[in-house]
Amino acid sequence: MYVDVELISNNTYQNSTFTYQVPNQLKSKINVGSIVVVPFRNRDYKAIILSTSNESLIENPKQIKKYINITLNSSQLKYLQQLAISYRLNIGILLYNFVDIFALSNQKVLNKQQVNNVSIKSFNDFDNKKNNVFFVPSLKIAKELYNYLSDYLDISFYQQYGGKEEFDLLKNNNLLNIILLNTNFDKLIIDNKTNYYFYDSNNTAWKLPKLNNFNVVEAAYIKNNIFGGNFSFINYFPNLEFHNEKIEIYNNFSYEIEYFYGNTIQDCINLYTNKHKGEKKHFYTNNKLPDVNKLTFAEKLTEKEVEGILIVNPTLLTNNILNSYKVIYLLSLLNYSQQNNINIVVFSTNEIDINKVLNSKNMNKWIIKEQNTRLKFGPSLLNKVFTFKTSKKINVENNEYIRGPIELNDDFLYEINIDFNKSYDYLKIIKMFKNLKDYEISRARFI
Repeated sequence: MYVDVELISNNTYQNSTFTYQVPNQLKSKINVGSIVVVPFRNRDYKAIILSTSNESLIENPKQIKKYINITLNSSQLKYLQQLAISYRLNIGILLYNFVDIFALSNQKVLNKQQVNNVSIKSFNDFDNKKNNVFFVPSLKIAKELYNYLSDYLDISFYQQYGGKEEFDLLKNNNLLNIILLNTNFDKLIIDNKTNYYFYDSNNTAWKLPKLNNFNVVEAAYIKNNIFGGNFSFINYFPNLEFHNEKIEIYNNFSYEIEYFYGNTIQDCINLYTNKHKGEKKHFYTNNKLPDVNKLTFAEKLTEKEVEGILIVNPTLLTNNILNSYKVIYLLSLLNYSQQNNINIVVFSTNEIDINKVLNSKNMNKWIIKEQNTRLKFGPSLLNKVFTFKTSKKINVENNEYIRGPIELNDDFLYEINIDFNKSYDYLKIIKMFKNLKDYEISRARFI
């Protein structure tokens, strides 16, 4: 008996699997999903078995050394596969960096499943009959949330340092209401007795740069889809790539905005400089502008010297369909300016009233249209889309996941479409990514 494994390591080894022989005493104990110990380059590694076979193309492969009495079931493997595929990683690196093997191996499919998006402005209604776990994107926000929640709940614990010892101390206590860093999400076993809140869920700090910007919020949505649980995402606007269920928004946005309209952006600049003669302000802008004598521009929004935010031609649409990523980005700029008491200026070649658009009665219709479009074409929670370009045509005739090419000038554009609603082959997909390693693959976010 032979098995193909991925090493549980901080290295994907270019999405490679490795073949080992199973000793006779372990043949009846292990299967796909089993965690074993294998020799690799003069070291022993934990590894996860992803396929079994009675034959091997490799001559005299090394033997598995040990089985550590954990075998993940089909739901647990499905969770790992969908996370890995979504970020072009592999299961081994996720088990090393993010997913706790013991917690996952004990995770059951629950009999209750609920997903909510809650406005950050009205985040004060809690179920005191259940435990409440609040995940946050940073230690700073953990402290801020602790101060806010203390008026509503008795907070038993919140993370102040972020180290492993702090989390291990938590595991040894039965605490009712706790605030944890997002990196600890997959160290918990989700249950029916607890409400799970993901605070400020559109904050960029939910992404883990060392894992291809792996988004913990997306992991939470995928986990809920597979295992259930009561999850609430706290934000100013829902991320509709992940949120596939029906939702209604009751917005009451009100921002003080100074508008300058013109046939061109240069017209807007002229109107601004004429109105603000003698003033010189340091702005952060979402678009590059030609040289403006009266304005200087910051590289980062968080620079202390920033006196205002300049938004150029704001839009919430892509291809005439609402794009929730654009709404989220716009709201992040508006809320930052409001919280830090700095000016908001808009240059636009179309007359637009941002408050009116955000509070429109049609917003719920626009949301449904974006969700339906994503469900049909992707990208969405269960339909992942990637693109890449080549200078020459490549053969994709027998690849069920690659579409194309589309000719773009002298290049050829291909699309990878992986639908988790349908049958998919994890090992085949990982091998495909490995074969395309020489191309720059981008994950599609927008419609």
